Amino acid sequence: MLQNERLKLKFWILCFIFTLSTSAEENTKERYLSPIPLSEKRIIEGKQEFKTAGKFPEEWKLFFKAKEGDFVVFYDWNGQEIHFRYRRNKFDEEGEEFVRSLFPGNPYLIKGQWIGYYFFEKDAKGRLLLNPIRRKLPANADEFTDKNSIPIFLLKKYSEIQSDELLY
Repeated sequence: MLQNERLKLKFWILCFIFTLSTSAEENTKERYLSPIPLSEKRIIEGKQEFKTAGKFPEEWKLFFKAKEGDFVVFYDWNGQEIHFRYRRNKFDEEGEEFVRSLFPGNPYLIKGQWIGYYFFEKDAKGRLLLNPIRRKLPANADEFTDKNSIPIFLLKKYSEIQSDELLY
């Protein structure tokens, strides 16, 4: 009789462990990652859209990286960057005030006007040169769709993307 009760206890413990493991798997599938979904358009997809349709999107959901000179740099899930010009020169204090609330790593909805791109030329051995060439519009489709080219925008407005999900 004692052995029969032990078997029942082992059975219930195994059932309990099994239910915990299946519920843990379900929770990992619904795990929160970011306010920017993984299905959001990437910069490389925007470049391909330009190559096929001749139009490059002017609204993006990206993560803020840093300020570099007169530009603020944002990146997508692939790590590719877009540079947004936020001030005319280093003495433009209105531009500095405009981007003061940006915080590295936070997701933003950014709207701007596409004004050009950086293109990295290759040397005789096929290696990328360190200094990019700044190209204005109209864009050469082959140069612009290169994976190393960086789009340049004039920053119009941005807003931080807030999550509606409850985190616990």
